[in-house]
Amino acid sequence: MKYAWRLSIYTLSLLLLASCSNSDFLDVNEDPNRSASAEPGPIFTSVITGYSTNRVIDLGPAVSTAGQMWSGGGSLGAGVFTNPERYNFSIFTTGNTWRSYYRDIQKDLKLAIKNSEDAGLTNAVAQCEIFSALTYWSTTVLWEDVPYTEAVDVDFSGPEIKSLNPAFDPQATVLQGVLDILDQAIGRIEVGVPTSITSNDLIYGGDMAKWKKFANSLKLRTLMTMVDSDPSVNTQINSLIAGGDMLSSASENAEFPFFSTPGNRNPFWETLNSFAGGSNFFYFAGEAMVQAMKAKNDPRLTAYFEPYPGGGSPDEVEGAPPGRQNFIVTPWVLSTAPVGTNGTTELVRPNSQDVLFSVQEQLFLEAEAIAKGYADGGFAEADKRFRDGIRAAMANYEISSENVESFLANEIPDLTTISAEEAVNLIAEQAWIDNVIRPVEGWTTWRRNEYPLLQVPDGATTTQLIRRLPYPPDEIAANTNAPTDPALDQKMWFDK
Repeated sequence: MKYAWRLSIYTLSLLLLASCSNSDFLDVNEDPNRSASAEPGPIFTSVITGYSTNRVIDLGPAVSTAGQMWSGGGSLGAGVFTNPERYNFSIFTTGNTWRSYYRDIQKDLKLAIKNSEDAGLTNAVAQCEIFSALTYWSTTVLWEDVPYTEAVDVDFSGPEIKSLNPAFDPQATVLQGVLDILDQAIGRIEVGVPTSITSNDLIYGGDMAKWKKFANSLKLRTLMTMVDSDPSVNTQINSLIAGGDMLSSASENAEFPFFSTPGNRNPFWETLNSFAGGSNFFYFAGEAMVQAMKAKNDPRLTAYFEPYPGGGSPDEVEGAPPGRQNFIVTPWVLSTAPVGTNGTTELVRPNSQDVLFSVQEQLFLEAEAIAKGYADGGFAEADKRFRDGIRAAMANYEISSENVESFLANEIPDLTTISAEEAVNLIAEQAWIDNVIRPVEGWTTWRRNEYPLLQVPDGATTTQLIRRLPYPPDEIAANTNAPTDPALDQKMWFDK
């Protein structure tokens, strides 16, 4: 039954994706990938839609529970979602994501790049390259060694795939490849020149100044992923931050849009709507997240979480211990109920965007880099950017400026008054809290900094905290160059 339920979720997500009509995301009359001469715009729409749909409905719940940002709620969640919380992942989760990243995204982007080059659309090539780099970053932080140099080796004149058994490259090679792709894309960008994908670009509408900033921000994220294992990249971090051509306001956030109209609604919310009438009986507040927020009287707490809709939750927010099947009290759940003046601050709603990069992530990365000595400015400058990051994070939840400033004054010590370790831990914790609904970024931030402290879940399949996803069994079986699956608690190259 539990696997049938998961299959239903996946089937639903496919139906949602396929149901887009003329006003929806996939506004094409035929398969955009069928012909090697297809317009790059519809292919690009298909790619970014698939990426965000997978993040929201396939990958998100599994990584969020494994990373202890959420909980599966044990028996309260019908016992279905405790499995990934205990590191027992469905082959649908890993297989769907792997296929989406390679077969549907990287392959299709390669076709879009070829057709953009043939048409002289230089900016369109850059847009596709930036998204390819983002996808490779996501792939390697989930699995470590993955195909890169031999991935999607396609001859479109056939078409023919040349490398049926691509080699798995070391993570250091993949991350350097991400930087190389981004540098190549940035070098192509011509702001103000009409060679971009526009109406099919649901992220920036062809605004290449914003795409350039996004690419530079992705470079900073990638360098911060690498620097603990390759300290030589710290000079690049310093140069990027000094240059400043990165995300600087919420209006520049890289976001994939979902809407309140049927067919275009956030598929995670749509799943809850289909199975529970819009209420959330399945995904609970994680104990570690709740404890971290309660310790600092975080005003986002009741925007993130609400009482269990079936009753029994205490008046004060409580989270579920990881992996636990039964509870003394009923934990709160991820919020789907409107709160605040305008009723728009619930965590999961029909029009919740998939945020690919936010200005607060940018500010937290800058603050962390400065606090760790990778960039100039000292702790006073780190403190300024850190506080601006918190302000940007709280702006999404209708929290008054008075309450935000009170939180900053009373709960967040000046970074110049505490130790370097305490400062870095504080930045890491706030970044992790902000990423409650962005699991890949949140889990990666936690693995880089190992803060806040987490406990191994009850019933976990490992003796230590998880550090990676298992490779999809289909890939292991089909690819003769696939490696042996490492232990799930074995650290990746970047994870020092």
